[in-house]
Amino acid sequence: MTMGEILSKFVQKVGLGLAGAVACAGVTLAADHDRGRRDLDRVFVIMMENHGFDQVIGPLVNPNNTGDPKEPLLTPFITNLAFTQGLATFYFGVTHPSLPNYLATIAGDFFGVQDDNDSCFATPVTSTPCHSFTAPTIVDQLEAKNISWEAFMESAPTVGFLGSRFPVADTAQKLYAQKHNPFVYFNNIATNPARLAKIKPFDLTAFQAELSNPKLTPRFVYIVPNQCNDQHGTGGTIPPGSADCSTDALTLAAGDKFLANVVPVITSSPSFTSRSAIFIVWDENDFSGQLSCCKPSPTGVGGGHATGFVVTKNGKSVRSAVAMDHYSLLATIEDGFDLPRLGNATTAATMFSLFPDSDD
Repeated sequence: MTMGEILSKFVQKVGLGLAGAVACAGVTLAADHDRGRRDLDRVFVIMMENHGFDQVIGPLVNPNNTGDPKEPLLTPFITNLAFTQGLATFYFGVTHPSLPNYLATIAGDFFGVQDDNDSCFATPVTSTPCHSFTAPTIVDQLEAKNISWEAFMESAPTVGFLGSRFPVADTAQKLYAQKHNPFVYFNNIATNPARLAKIKPFDLTAFQAELSNPKLTPRFVYIVPNQCNDQHGTGGTIPPGSADCSTDALTLAAGDKFLANVVPVITSSPSFTSRSAIFIVWDENDFSGQLSCCKPSPTGVGGGHATGFVVTKNGKSVRSAVAMDHYSLLATIEDGFDLPRLGNATTAATMFSLFPDSDD
């Protein structure tokens, strides 16, 4: 029986919902506290989109399947991660919609934003009100300690792109969306050519070449797939040769394929050491379910139950029911790089409970 068949059968038998996710046999359930602060030499963040916990782990190609253990999974790679790496069973977005969640991951706050409007530095600005912030971000912290960084935006047409979307035509499939690029909403990044030069289009071949030389690979790497590959969905007309994300099933499968292509490239590279980690998180759910975390939102709108993974070189299946959110992600990275915590990350639980017992 293949791994997919085993996972499919197991998922059908016990489920991977809130109860099932913390009750799976053969895995370690982390105590509800941190395993201890780690020194991290390199961090990768991969941002996924708009699906709840139960939607991305274990969904079947045929949702009406009546129990056939050979029924294939829509997300075999993601589901396999749930069995082999650190899985947060209570990870949450901080609010809705996308943009504020992305802001939270790098600044520890979403500044009351409750929309996906343009940055005021967009060329041109296509929505009002636009947003710009002068608050500090992890970029300021990293550069203050001479820690290298870069951000990759799949389907952005150029380095430091400030457009609201790409392709530009309203009728085209919207692949790059500025709302998923939090960096360009901050004044001291969007108006700084040296910093904009570190926000690049994502190309897997070029990325793999960079990873082959640890001296060239920044220590903090933030990756945003395009709106097909992040499981968001794109809308618009699909050009010949482009991915079809016209249905939710196709979009889920596209995101799984992206991760299946990218994560092994990272973990098998010389740049990924025993003190490196990949954080894969979903920005929010699709408004399914009523659970929220971890502190009351000033807007009263929580981001819903989503999914968070920590992938390490010597990872094993660890599940943690510690309540975590995007402030936890930021707090973990800041602690791992020995940086002060920003904003709401100051009091957040970290994600260290998802790491293996040791780095060895």
